[in-house]
Amino acid sequence: MIQPIFAKGRPRLKRQLTSTLETPFTPGELLTVDQALERFQKGRESLNYLIQHYAEVQANGGGDNIRRYLGTVGTSSGLYGISKVMRSLQHAADVDLVEFTECMTEIEQAIQQADGSAYMAIFVTTSTSGVSPEKYYGDALIEAKRAARSMDEMAALLGLAVE
Repeated sequence: MIQPIFAKGRPRLKRQLTSTLETPFTPGELLTVDQALERFQKGRESLNYLIQHYAEVQANGGGDNIRRYLGTVGTSSGLYGISKVMRSLQHAADVDLVEFTECMTEIEQAIQQADGSAYMAIFVTTSTSGVSPEKYYGDALIEAKRAARSMDEMAALLGLAVE
């Protein structure tokens, strides 16, 4: 079960979630297939939690809190290091390498786009652009949903249950 990573009171919750992920990564060591599958599932859980509780996550920390769930700020999200996780599964999966790689690229791009939009929402109020933060928050949610769909496609390729 994913615990909220809200900005207020975050250190306690951050430790709880990080402890469920054990050590994020050991430098220079590859993940085993079992470790990578577990981390991939935790990434899906973090992303699904973000999507289902988006308004609450946004209200309790804005763009940085959204970015925490995306795994681009801090190490507490199941999506932290997801690129390394997917690369660990790339050759272990008994699937078409091109199809797997395309799906992996879609996931990485969607997370990067969601991260960029959440980041822009933080600073748009002090800029002269005239664009509201809600537009960027909306864009981040669209990209998070795109990442979730691609993660479900990859889960199916890996033979994992898709909800």
